[in-house]
Amino acid sequence: MKPAISYIIASTQRSGTHLLCSILRSTGIAGSPDEFFLSKPGETWEKRWGTPSRDRYIERVLQDNTGATGVFGAVVMWSYLERMLQMLQELREHDRLTGPELIAELFNRPKYIWMRRRNRVEQAVSWAMACQTGVWAQRVGVTPQPDAAPKFDFKVIDEWCNRIAAHDDGWASYFRENQIEPLILFYEDVVASHRTAAERVLEFLELPFPPDLEIPPPAVEKQANQISREWAACYLKLKGAKTGRLARVLRRMRA
Repeated sequence: MKPAISYIIASTQRSGTHLLCSILRSTGIAGSPDEFFLSKPGETWEKRWGTPSRDRYIERVLQDNTGATGVFGAVVMWSYLERMLQMLQELREHDRLTGPELIAELFNRPKYIWMRRRNRVEQAVSWAMACQTGVWAQRVGVTPQPDAAPKFDFKVIDEWCNRIAAHDDGWASYFRENQIEPLILFYEDVVASHRTAAERVLEFLELPFPPDLEIPPPAVEKQANQISREWAACYLKLKGAKTGRLARVLRRMRA
């Protein structure tokens, strides 16, 4: 079973994909997008989700999450795109196809939506906090149960900033090398107007947007808080100080 219309939300962790998926699901038009192809190193989808085979897992994902309109959407993070393609290529009937060819074959030539954040520092702070607390999404009306209290660590946030930049560069190269023109959405704009985000996606997919369609509040809440804002400010202050010291050292070396 192949969807009539499909799309891939290409992204990097902490870019707001939970929010975007919640908005798109609420339209009743854009299928039920989610992260279906995540796996840990050495783990397979069939083992993770308890299905008889990898083929059967893919069939079940498509069957259960393609909407009545024939639309299917999936989130794919750069961090595991290579692993995802490797597992797809291990299927006998697809072992001679390249990564983009595989995705085109399995999902009926999907369009790509590139979900990003303008503020990488806030994204890195969010990633660092999620790793420490184990809270990756906050459902409306559900009190989160963190694994631990978050602690500020400049080095960790700096590493996440560098990783985010590398992952964004990876997606940019993927799109350029495969002549793909994605719809680019920024988290900050999606937060500002859920309706506009839904309209842009449906227009990109060439799906009608009913003028009377109401977008209900999303099922997930924004996780940024006073602590995360303080962390971002602290990181920028320390980063500026380190950059200033490095610049002074370089000037002395050149003198």
